[in-house]
Amino acid sequence: MREGAHAILLIEPDPPTAELYQRELSREYQVFTCTNGSAALDLLRERPISAVVLDPALNNVQGWELLSEIKAVDCSIPVILCSTLDERGRGIDLGAAAYLLKPALPTTLRDTLRRVIQQE
Repeated sequence: MREGAHAILLIEPDPPTAELYQRELSREYQVFTCTNGSAALDLLRERPISAVVLDPALNNVQGWELLSEIKAVDCSIPVILCSTLDERGRGIDLGAAAYLLKPALPTTLRDTLRRVIQQE
């Protein structure tokens, strides 16, 4: 990770997937990982976050609600949804900057993050 790197919040309920994504993203970003919405919202309120990666299937519907709550905390934070369900239209309608279908390669996620952070 570079000094002064962007901070990324990864909200992923599956530990192996979270570890895989964190390992790749940590090469370029400061990565904070959460498995639940309340911890994620606390982190968003405590520190500057450049982007969020969220699995909307988090605890069934909690991920979709969390997307709305993230946007309420700071609507300028780009959120990348990363899910096994193809609900791209719903995600974009709710304010997601990008939607990736799992299994998404860690390098694809990294490249998507680069793109959405540059658009800030």
